[in-house]
Amino acid sequence: MDWKWLVLVAAACLAVSRWLLRRPEPEPMAKYKAGDVTLETLAQHAGFDYSKPILLAVQGKVYDVTNAAEKYGPGRALQMYAGREVARALALGSTSKEELGSDHVMDLDEAAKQRLAAAQADMDKLFDHVGQVVPPKELTLEELGRHDGIVVPGSALYLAILGSVFDVSKGSQFYGPDGMYPFAGKECARALALMSTEPEDCTDRVEDLSAPERETLRDWQSKFTNKYPVVGRLVADKAEK
Repeated sequence: MDWKWLVLVAAACLAVSRWLLRRPEPEPMAKYKAGDVTLETLAQHAGFDYSKPILLAVQGKVYDVTNAAEKYGPGRALQMYAGREVARALALGSTSKEELGSDHVMDLDEAAKQRLAAAQADMDKLFDHVGQVVPPKELTLEELGRHDGIVVPGSALYLAILGSVFDVSKGSQFYGPDGMYPFAGKECARALALMSTEPEDCTDRVEDLSAPERETLRDWQSKFTNKYPVVGRLVADKAEK
């Protein structure tokens, strides 16, 4: 075999090895979508749970600021902004607790309003708008019951724990009609504390629970708060209000 053939074989081997070793192009990360969030759910995105993006809101507009964790992450200069509505704080250039959590700016002077407008314009340029803050829903037990996956097929699945209403749609395999814990559409505090699936335990009656049962309930509350959005709260029958 002459040297020309050796060169061709070597080149072919090199090309094959490069093809085998090449790395696939990384797929672009999907944009996070928060959708409608209550302030209570927004607070769960303050940067302390590394599985969740860091979010903040300006006049109800929710931004994903995860790519500026060096600014908004735990222990950083503006960490107190993360997980909160910060319109008033931005307008005043403030980090005080008294100004955080509010979008009320009508009483501010023109200079403060212009400062807010400039700050929000910067947010629009730098960060993805991923959702909006909405007021919490107020549901009666009857209305909650319509979110059990049966009464209104295709509706979001809700359940309540001591009055806080969670959207558990993404956990339908657990909490839906055919799940291990078919609690959708119910107040289930007592059932969770007792690790029960009996219908009669789907209630907020917890006064007689033992200390270990109360601890179990607190663990469930923590799990739900970290995993599912809070969309509202239970209220008395509206006819009685």
